[in-house]
Amino acid sequence: MSKPELIKSSGWMFIAGAVAFITILTSSDPIAFPGSVISSILLAVGMLRLRARYGERAGSFGRNILLMSVIGMVLLYLIVAYFILMSVGVLPAIQVPESSWILIFGGPAITLLGLTLFGLTALISRPMPRLNWLPVFAGIWYPAFYFFAADYLFIHHGKYQYDIAIQMIVIIGLIQFFALCALGIVLNDDSSKELATA
Repeated sequence: MSKPELIKSSGWMFIAGAVAFITILTSSDPIAFPGSVISSILLAVGMLRLRARYGERAGSFGRNILLMSVIGMVLLYLIVAYFILMSVGVLPAIQVPESSWILIFGGPAITLLGLTLFGLTALISRPMPRLNWLPVFAGIWYPAFYFFAADYLFIHHGKYQYDIAIQMIVIIGLIQFFALCALGIVLNDDSSKELATA
């Protein structure tokens, strides 16, 4: 792919990842669990393409953090797969904390944390033609909520106040959705401008 095509496909992956991410807001586990995984995969592909396009200009930390977050997401889902195989009796069971179900929703948090850290380096190195603050804004919402919620659940042994948690996840989820869509639209627009001047 040419550089403009890479960034355009990255933009579309962020938009598609945002649409898959919004399924986390449903109260249905059969929809939310696969939505979390699909969102993680789409965001990871978008970030790898963002890395391919702007990685050199972002510097080694910005380039490597995008790659490390994708690897971290894959490792997390390998752990989740292990837990699932244990629960169906394929692998020997070990004692797992009651609150470990939150790991299923960790994939988007890891990828978006990587996007946030890339965005912090983008504020300094300015690899994008404009709006270098947007990756931070597009990435920070869900990871901040997720790591706070995970900490709370582990401390309280998987128990939480349902009404407050639902309200917070809806608000944070909607902000995250619109922020990712905005990033995708900006990346698509930047690629169109690059193609027009090429």
